[in-house]
Amino acid sequence: MVQVRRANPLDLPGIYRVEKACFPDPWPLLAFFPYLVDREALAFVAEEEGIIGFILALREGEEVHIHDLAVVPEHRRKGVGSALLEELLAAAAGAQRVRLEVRASNFAAQAFYKKHGFRATAVIPNYYDDGEAGILMTRELTAGRDPR
Repeated sequence: MVQVRRANPLDLPGIYRVEKACFPDPWPLLAFFPYLVDREALAFVAEEEGIIGFILALREGEEVHIHDLAVVPEHRRKGVGSALLEELLAAAAGAQRVRLEVRASNFAAQAFYKKHGFRATAVIPNYYDDGEAGILMTRELTAGRDPR
């Protein structure tokens, strides 16, 4: 059974393992550390005999900015990403909105976020290092609470 909990510095190796399994150009190992110690960070892991997914975000004023969400391929489409996102939204008390960027070509991720109440609000040309555009997606929260 999948358990979602706040991430801590001891989770760094597991988070990095998931990142490497999910992305062809993963973040460097130490890029994750600030999310695990910063008071403005919202970082959660999903576990099932080890870390199988994570979500990392930062509070930026009235917004929560999701920087990374990953679930190992063999555990996708089983509700793990949804559980991580819902945990983050529950922890986003006081925020007016949640935002993130996703690759223009990543239609599966865009559909996932739309299913969770996000909408595409802008195209960001050349957002990624390889020149691909990013899609800015946002979800408004009512008085810092989930409107659904």
